Amino acid sequence: MQESKIYRSGEMFARRRPIRRTIKMRFGLFQSVQLPDPKSEVRYYKEALEQIQWAEKLGFDSAWITEHHFSRHGIVSSTLTVLAYLAGVTDTIRLGTAVTVLPFHNPIQVAEEAATVDLLSNAGWILVLAGASNGASTTN
Repeated sequence: MQESKIYRSGEMFARRRPIRRTIKMRFGLFQSVQLPDPKSEVRYYKEALEQIQWAEKLGFDSAWITEHHFSRHGIVSSTLTVLAYLAGVTDTIRLGTAVTVLPFHNPIQVAEEAATVDLLSNAGWILVLAGASNGASTTN
């Protein structure tokens, strides 16, 4: 029979070498470009794009754009178009689709637009795809 031993705090691990690694906390911006006033679409787009450019200047690591259709909750219906623009005006921030609803788009066109954003983006980007009801998958 094995004898039980009670350890004082930290005593059990005292002989192990400490693991030293630096973990960098990363910050991102999630932008859905909401539309409280339907007469001000251009203003809301410009403000959202400016926020992302400011986020990059402030050291944020990523910016995510959501896709919504027929909703004032978010007015971006083509995230890849917006990301292509942002790829041209940013350098270090990583860009991502919060989700691209694939059934609403031609998959070949999404692939081509994604490849274009990849070419234009200096910092890299992330594509998140979703089906009608089966969750999401990610691609780098």
